[in-house]
Amino acid sequence: MDTSQLAALGYGILIGLIVACVVAFSAWQRRRGIEQELRRLHSHLHDHMAITQEGSKQIKNELEQLRLENENLRVTLQAWKQRPDRRELHQLLVYDDAIRRVVTTVPGFSAYWENALRESEETLTRADRGLVAFARRLLPRTRKPKESPPEDE
Repeated sequence: MDTSQLAALGYGILIGLIVACVVAFSAWQRRRGIEQELRRLHSHLHDHMAITQEGSKQIKNELEQLRLENENLRVTLQAWKQRPDRRELHQLLVYDDAIRRVVTTVPGFSAYWENALRESEETLTRADRGLVAFARRLLPRTRKPKESPPEDE
């Protein structure tokens, strides 16, 4: 082999090494970029999982609160079902007023009962329409104790 062939061989090997170095450097940069992307995606996934976990806990807590509220409302509804409705309450108020009128005015009350009942119904019907009805709904009805006549000593 003469020197020109050895020089060509040396140049060929040198060019091959340069190409190999460029390819290796390019692969190293690509691998570094992929590793950085992988770290970024791993961080993003970790953040996403943390947010999802917090949201899941919050939704579970809200669901539990709604279940408790639902149970409380169910119990309250059952309690309200046990109470007399407004018609019965209205009828009781009519009877109460009629009985008080009869007891205070008449000792025997067969015919007077019907008149007092009719008057009480009319009174409550009028009272259910105006300002008195509004006041009655706001303030519960209380019985006033009968005033006893002053005793002379």
